[in-house]
Amino acid sequence: MDQPKDRRRLKLEPSKLGPSANNDASPQKTPDTEDNKPKETPVSVSQPDLSTQHETVESEEFKRPNLGLGPSHEAQVEERSLEREAQEKQRDQPDDDNECKENPMSDENRELIDVWMQTEDEARAEEEDNVMTRDNYEANFKEEVALHNLYKHHYFDEQWLLYSKETSKDRKDEDWFIHSPTVLEATDPQYLCDMCRHVDFTVLFTHRDLKPQGNNDPSTACIELYGLSRVLNEKSTCSFCNLVREAIEQQCTAEELAKARQTKAGKISIDILDDGPDCALRLEVGFSHLATKVIMQRMTSEGEPFALQGLPVRKDAADITRLCNWIRTCEGSHPKLHKSIHAFSPEMETLRVIDVDEGCLVTVPTPCRYACLSYVWGKNVASLVHLTLETKATLESPGIFSNGSIVISQTYLDAIKVTRDIGLRYLWIDALCIVQDDDAEKAIIVSQMAAVYGNAVINIVASTNFSPDGGLPGVGSTPRARSQVVKQIQGLSVGAVFHDSRQPYHEIEDAIWNSRAWTFQERHLSQRAVYFTASQLYFTCPHGTACEDTVPKSTRDLKPTVPVDRPKFEEVIYPLMFYIWSDPTQTEFPNKRFKLAGTGTESDTLVSTREELPTPTYRAMPVAAYRSGTLPMEGETLWKTYREAVNMYTKRKMTWQSDAINAFQGVTDLISQGVNTTFWYGIPEFAFDQALLWYPQEPLTRRTYLGAAPSWSWAGWEGHTKYRGRGWHNAIAVAPFNVVHWLTHPSSIGTVVRYLVARGDSPERVAKIVQAAKEQPKSLNSWVHAFLYQLEDLDDGWKDEKDTSRNELYFSHPAYPGLRFTYPINLPGKPLLPRHLPDGTLPFTARSVEARFTDMSTTAHKSMPVEDEFLQIGLNDAGKYGSGSRRPWEFAVYHQGYRAGFLSLNVPLSSIDRASASYRLVAMSRDMVPQIAPPPCGWDFYWNLNPRRMQDSVFFDEEWGRPEDRRKWTLFTDSEPGRGPGRENGDPRWDLGRYETPAINDVYNVLLLENKTGENGEWWEERIGVGKIHVGAFWIARPVIEKFALR
Repeated sequence: MDQPKDRRRLKLEPSKLGPSANNDASPQKTPDTEDNKPKETPVSVSQPDLSTQHETVESEEFKRPNLGLGPSHEAQVEERSLEREAQEKQRDQPDDDNECKENPMSDENRELIDVWMQTEDEARAEEEDNVMTRDNYEANFKEEVALHNLYKHHYFDEQWLLYSKETSKDRKDEDWFIHSPTVLEATDPQYLCDMCRHVDFTVLFTHRDLKPQGNNDPSTACIELYGLSRVLNEKSTCSFCNLVREAIEQQCTAEELAKARQTKAGKISIDILDDGPDCALRLEVGFSHLATKVIMQRMTSEGEPFALQGLPVRKDAADITRLCNWIRTCEGSHPKLHKSIHAFSPEMETLRVIDVDEGCLVTVPTPCRYACLSYVWGKNVASLVHLTLETKATLESPGIFSNGSIVISQTYLDAIKVTRDIGLRYLWIDALCIVQDDDAEKAIIVSQMAAVYGNAVINIVASTNFSPDGGLPGVGSTPRARSQVVKQIQGLSVGAVFHDSRQPYHEIEDAIWNSRAWTFQERHLSQRAVYFTASQLYFTCPHGTACEDTVPKSTRDLKPTVPVDRPKFEEVIYPLMFYIWSDPTQTEFPNKRFKLAGTGTESDTLVSTREELPTPTYRAMPVAAYRSGTLPMEGETLWKTYREAVNMYTKRKMTWQSDAINAFQGVTDLISQGVNTTFWYGIPEFAFDQALLWYPQEPLTRRTYLGAAPSWSWAGWEGHTKYRGRGWHNAIAVAPFNVVHWLTHPSSIGTVVRYLVARGDSPERVAKIVQAAKEQPKSLNSWVHAFLYQLEDLDDGWKDEKDTSRNELYFSHPAYPGLRFTYPINLPGKPLLPRHLPDGTLPFTARSVEARFTDMSTTAHKSMPVEDEFLQIGLNDAGKYGSGSRRPWEFAVYHQGYRAGFLSLNVPLSSIDRASASYRLVAMSRDMVPQIAPPPCGWDFYWNLNPRRMQDSVFFDEEWGRPEDRRKWTLFTDSEPGRGPGRENGDPRWDLGRYETPAINDVYNVLLLENKTGENGEWWEERIGVGKIHVGAFWIARPVIEKFALR
């Protein structure tokens, strides 16, 4: 869509965001009058002071744009209390059917929706376009109706009827309707019931121009029939009904079917899927009382197969010839992708594999052509044949895998057969190709998983297995559990597809194989994979997918046509409107109107009506997204690839918790391929500050085995964790900026100096850095911040780029072609300085505030005086804002009873000593709440933001510079805390009547740390939570500067 223009009064003073940015901001309140002057807080804090003046900053260059909302906001709002009253009323609305208990607007769902506020120019252009097209639209509509009215419009409800007998006298039958069909004997395989025999399926599978002939809507070719009970009747002999029913029975539970069978007026709909002139037409059958859909395709006949036609699938044997064709097409026709194959290290000049011709283990030089096997080890792993120092000589004997002298698992034998059948000689299986009791060899090969799986010609996936004894369905003696449903209908061979390629493949996604930690990297590292499912072969490569039961779409692009999922979008329309309506960044506009693409409706359902206030229009539109189930790489930032990997990986289970990092190492190798970076306990050096901010998605358990990751890494905890996204697909957001001093041993400064000398820096510059290091404490040295954050040379080739489809700022560099970064990283040759000490301790200096777990049901708010030098983590705050939608480990943060932020615990609340003073909220980075486009500061200002200069300004000026140069915060003391339920999503919420409205860099990302003391007096901290807090609220609590040793 076109970029809308500026919309709101500037919250920031633009000049402050340059190289010496202070980010001074003004709250969006009504100018003071003598009768309505807020009671300012006469509090004196040194770093920085609270503002003692209630100022409004408005840049001449960035005036509030005209939204077409009538007079300006300032002129319409009579007084600040009126605006706050509207905001409080908006937030205090009651739940609708407990809607806030579960939030359908998850980060994942929001990232698939564009949301923006319509500007005056956009509205005017839309109106002009409507005026220009209205006549054409009416003419087109009249033409559609005229064509639609040429036909009689038959429908079925116990019998075939006409929607209108009076108007159908002079009309003709639809092309798909057979007026006098042949009636076959009920025992005939092609018998059709009195509902189905009147539908000409040959026409549906061959005619592309049936749009006006749908029996209910002039704009579609959809045929609606009230015959669900007939389709679900198990006694029916109708070939079409049986085809549909048998396909449904493979997709639905018995309970779902029983409930649908109780429906008397159930409806089915038959629609035509047209993927273009080069593809065969298919039918999509939907149901009024079942969530599933059945896709039907015409089976291939003699002659050249047509794309998306059906192919026969045998239950007893997989079609390996089709697999060979897919591999040949991918290797021969598909272009190579960046970051695809990870080269073997010098330690892996050879690879131990199974020689399927010789039937034994051999060692071959790399690279070579081989297949891999991915499978579930299962519980009886000890009883399986493994490669050990003792069995090595035996397994290297020719014929050992084929002569029956040892018992080999069925899955291994089937994989050997598949490897031979596709023309490869070598197969790699971890249990047989790694010496299991040789720790040195295991360490080397585990570190090379990216190369092992990435260089394989194909990864053979035993996706149905619970153990290696399960075999590969369709190979050898292992049958498939599901049969292809094919019926003869009116002389056509019609089959139901096993899998709708537009949707996730549940046979794979829901499999035990897909829940295990080790198989995560095996799936995502493979260039190509073939899944042996319970129904068919399923092939994946970087260019798409192919199914055994369908002719591939083309030889160069196997990706299916992915329409926008409008039904799913329509399901979340009302939660979406409520979410926007209660968005804390939009409370400037208590009135809201919604226009949501694809629904044809304009709803004021959630509008808080105040005639004196403007009513902006919010637009929303779903975006199409092809998801193959693999990691996003191409066209994504390296950070997004990493956060998606952590989200998917930590959902999985592992038998040995000590595998937490090893089973993820192949993915980290893939992400870091060709990039000067590293990972520490699963945390990437290239985005270290962001990567510390992982959020628990379920109760976590600390991993305590010897050598476990420290508490600051997600790998130190068992359970699902994830990182927050950017909000809406097109949200206004910037990456966070570090505000802590990272510390390390003095020896690291020598690494920096050697690099600067080698680079050619002047002796004076080097000497200055050495002197700065000497001035730090003897035990620890402050790192050179400019060195860590690529600030020492701003002309180093990094280019800031714009992704206007997402409103995302990112960086690129010629040294890393094809890659995107949220922030510049170390260029090749630059040394990587570790953030942690050898024992895993993470030392740093930061500002912190004491945190107290507080019973809010017995704690009154306190407007004045502002004296609490701690923040409250709210307990028993039911009835306060958002409490209804928070999960058990999520809490609101308060200061003196006023909402200030949000926190997630990664330890059980029961482990908290509520009387202890050992908990600190530590400011780690500055951030912003993702906002709805267009940006408050205007598009030109937003796109000209320079994250590197902002990092420099935030760190050196606002956080650690002179007090007089820092931002001053306004505190309003004439308000009551917000009350009432609302929706939470992990973004901070604060009392807008108390603190300023959201703007750029107005949020601290914080870690909740618990102080620990050893028997010998040694002290350290452990991470127990993460959250976001309004910067002003944090400073009002008077933070202190402390050193931390986080373990």
